Amino acid sequence: MPPKEAGEPIGVVATSFTFDAAFFEEECLASFLGLETNPTDDGPAYLIEREDKLARLQCASVLVDVHHCRGTRSLRWDLLPARLPGIQHAKVCLLVWSNQVRVMIGSANLTEDGYRRNLEVFGVLDYHVGSKMPVECLLQTTNFLRRAISYSVTDTPAAPRWYKLLDRVEEDCSSWGTMAADRKRAPVQVETLFVEPAGESGFDQLKRIWPAGVGPKTADIVSPFFDPPESKNAPVDEVWRLLRQRGEVTAGYHVASEECSGWEELGHHRWSLQAPDSLRRTPRSSAVVEFNQVLLPDARPLHAKGIWLQDDRYAVYQIGSSNFTSAGMGIGKRSNLEANLVYVLDGKRDERLLKAVEATFPKSESVDPDEVNWQPKANDEDAESLSQIALPAFFGDAVFSLDTAGDGAITLHFAGGNCEPFVLLIEGTDKIWFDSSCLEASQSSITQTLPWTKTRPPSGFEVRLGDRDALAWWPVNVESSNSLPPPDELKDLPLDVLLNLLGSSRPLHRVMADYLAKQIKSDHDETATAIDPHKRVDTSDFLLQRTRRLSWALTKMRLRVERPTATIETLNWRLYGPVGVFALAEAIAREATTSAESAFLLAELALELSRADVVATTGCVDVSIHRNEISKLNDKLRSLLKDDAGDSEPANLRAYVESVFDEVIQ
Repeated sequence: MPPKEAGEPIGVVATSFTFDAAFFEEECLASFLGLETNPTDDGPAYLIEREDKLARLQCASVLVDVHHCRGTRSLRWDLLPARLPGIQHAKVCLLVWSNQVRVMIGSANLTEDGYRRNLEVFGVLDYHVGSKMPVECLLQTTNFLRRAISYSVTDTPAAPRWYKLLDRVEEDCSSWGTMAADRKRAPVQVETLFVEPAGESGFDQLKRIWPAGVGPKTADIVSPFFDPPESKNAPVDEVWRLLRQRGEVTAGYHVASEECSGWEELGHHRWSLQAPDSLRRTPRSSAVVEFNQVLLPDARPLHAKGIWLQDDRYAVYQIGSSNFTSAGMGIGKRSNLEANLVYVLDGKRDERLLKAVEATFPKSESVDPDEVNWQPKANDEDAESLSQIALPAFFGDAVFSLDTAGDGAITLHFAGGNCEPFVLLIEGTDKIWFDSSCLEASQSSITQTLPWTKTRPPSGFEVRLGDRDALAWWPVNVESSNSLPPPDELKDLPLDVLLNLLGSSRPLHRVMADYLAKQIKSDHDETATAIDPHKRVDTSDFLLQRTRRLSWALTKMRLRVERPTATIETLNWRLYGPVGVFALAEAIAREATTSAESAFLLAELALELSRADVVATTGCVDVSIHRNEISKLNDKLRSLLKDDAGDSEPANLRAYVESVFDEVIQ
């Protein structure tokens, strides 16, 4: 949810392991954009508002592990698959408004379970002018997101949009916070901890972050998953190495559990812990291991991950996506991509703050390990245990675009090499759209561009590999926002409707909802027309009447166009969107009863645009760029003038129109 003074939405990039496209679009993006409508109750109004607000974003993109990168969606936002030796397991959201940037790093996937059902943990850092948040965390997060997208298709047109948003954050927002030198005596420090293939392990980073000369006395670990029982369980040894090597030290594990029914009568163990008994291993007699069952409120499944380290003065709390596994902490053969925040607390400076943060650690109760039945939960977040079919690397990028005639096309990029026979199915159907035999027969085995004749662009293709029953998913992204056709409700709107939209101060979706409701009832009341003789007089041909009706709308349009905007995408939407200036010009050219009327009204439109007074505003599109885009639009308006008008236009009118366009196009 945007904070009060956040400003207008600019963009969002996020990463997730499992993913629910409908939840992200209808809940997460809707909150970020501040949508007033919803798909269940508002139908076309929701589609219009979503289109209107998504089109203004610089970027909306999600990077998802290739095993879970699927889902029907609007092509106004990008969906990118990540392929790793391990898995893409990081959960990062970077939310950008014109006056605020929010970094969210936690344990929750972008799913309804992650945000509404599981016991999860989030760390949130809000950056704005005067913020006390650490700048280093912001820049380290943007750098991590740059590296993260390198595990996806790098030549996709979605990648520049991802980078462009990160560039904006690094250039415009790097002063929104404090540097380490200014926080030396602060009672809490925050650092990032990222785990990557061939990178520094999570344990080595914790050792480096620990503020004291000797290691911590205690370590408390909460995790739903661990290395399998038959493994060495290397993270156990790493924890003991992380703790101080002399004196008594304690490692406590906080895990999900169930009480076994009838345990007293049947002589069974009392508790069934979702953990392997290899956690009991200790290196020496002065090392103590404890087990605790997490008290799960409302029977919520445990999905939070955390490590709490402490001595007599300091505490270090790691929260995020890393399970207590070799892959999650970056010490195995296959390292995941993980993201965590680490809070460093000084109890000597602020003991109350330390206790307040400690209270966020999941509540638990001690259990006797001798009364435990060890039943670790099957790790469905492990690369070797994933049952979903991943899209092979042979399938590169699928891109929707429009050709010069405005017809849709999809370009399929293949990485080359060998691949088993496959077919591409149109989403939601069993209809084959393309197959490997077509690829083999073509002259170009790497790239195929095929026409797309259906109204709505596909959000992806289901891929059947060989004779397998399960289907992989090949997401489609758009070449540019200009390649997307508007919703049917916004196509080729009549001039009267556009005048009402431009002349109204109400949001687009509200005005359109009223218009659509009237269309359902009737376009006009025939009875009233028959009774009132004045209504039988059609004045639509009168140039003066048209000009009067247009003048107010043109003034409102100019004010809308000249208003500073945080993104070039918003400006393009105002100029070229389905309710933008060029749509109004096309409606004038289409509906004018004479070429003279069309030429005169287009000249008035160009003249009004030339009066736009763009004011320089911090964080908004540069004034010179803004004005240049308006000038380029005026050039396109001139192209709508009919060349074959001939003598049908009065000479003085033709001269006036030419003089207007000569003046406004410099």
